[in-house]
Amino acid sequence: MTKDVIDTVIDWIKEAKKIVAITGAELSAESGLPDFTDPKINPHIDDFRAGKEVRANYWKKIKEMYLALAKAQPNPAHEALVELEMMGRLDCLFTQTTDGLHHRAGHSTVIELNSTMLWVTCTNCGKDYTIDAILSILEKGIEVPVCEGCGKDVLKPPISFPGQPPPHWEVREAWMMLHDCDLLLIIGASLDAQPVSSLPTLAKEKGAKLVIISEREGQADDYADAVIYGKPSHVLPHLLRRVKEGIELS
Repeated sequence: MTKDVIDTVIDWIKEAKKIVAITGAELSAESGLPDFTDPKINPHIDDFRAGKEVRANYWKKIKEMYLALAKAQPNPAHEALVELEMMGRLDCLFTQTTDGLHHRAGHSTVIELNSTMLWVTCTNCGKDYTIDAILSILEKGIEVPVCEGCGKDVLKPPISFPGQPPPHWEVREAWMMLHDCDLLLIIGASLDAQPVSSLPTLAKEKGAKLVIISEREGQADDYADAVIYGKPSHVLPHLLRRVKEGIELS
């Protein structure tokens, strides 16, 4: 981490009146979880709806991944963001993750851009189930869960499969929050696809500073006001300590 860049970002965090953060799959990976929106995991929605074998293969994969999901714990990046929120330095957090770890860490303002893996919805009648309830059915040897309400076997988490649009309300909320923020933190998130790829542009057009924190280079790096390369679980606790030092010394 370059000292001059770190010092600048710390000053921006201290001075900002409204900070919005967007997190992504790098935080999940540091807690040992995959990106549950990955097309390698999720079939095209048309194939899922049309083929029971496709649905059976999907639920087999989720059953195999469930133990890791159930045991996963928030990492220092999640915890640092919660503390920033408690200090009044973070107004809202949007996340591309679907594993619920931000909620588990204690966030009160997190909005899931890609919805969640912790619930399952019948795409025929809309009845909701917890993922635990569905996995308990699969443990009995049933390959494809059936809805208790309508009897159809087209249940899935509310995340968007390939061929489905992203959730509308969450994206609209992000656009509204970015209209008057003055610092946008992009943390371990992917900016490769719409609608998230347009959010940094919107924030910058409204006068916000844009800071990217990531292990890897990305297409928006040249557009950002500051880029810090590193693991979010290393970078965020360091920033938090420095911000707290400044408050304690003031």
